[in-house]
Amino acid sequence: MSRSTAKIVGSTPSEAPEQDEPLALGILPTLVGRQLRLAQLMAFKGFVVKVEGVSFSPGSFEVLELLSQNPGVGQNRLATAIGLDKSTLVPIIARLESLELVERRPSEADKRAYELRITPKGRRQLIALREYVLEREAGITAGMTSGEIQTLRALLDKVVQISL
Repeated sequence: MSRSTAKIVGSTPSEAPEQDEPLALGILPTLVGRQLRLAQLMAFKGFVVKVEGVSFSPGSFEVLELLSQNPGVGQNRLATAIGLDKSTLVPIIARLESLELVERRPSEADKRAYELRITPKGRRQLIALREYVLEREAGITAGMTSGEIQTLRALLDKVVQISL
């Protein structure tokens, strides 16, 4: 087995790289899924924002933004829009509801279902959250031209559509 093959499959202690030598990555740099995972980690790293003493995650921001644009949407549609299953969304909604940022009302069209709405308090906090998110977005895309940003968004949209 050659040294380069040994690095892809695994290396023995005598072949281990020095501490300051970069690790051999094998096929990892060619994997789009890995690059997407690293990009997501980088984008969410350090996402800690407090508004009026409440900590928010990217998921909480997304829920509030969607509810501000789609008042009365149901949990199933909201979960689909976010890309989560309903059981994962329920605790997020429950937390936002306990903070009085979101309210759940019985649907007038279907008494078995609930409509979700952002509260006035939720709208106020969303304004501050948007500002924070847009600042982070500018940091993520720093050094890119507007054309590169548009291309990146288009390619990511394509990946998402293919994966659905």
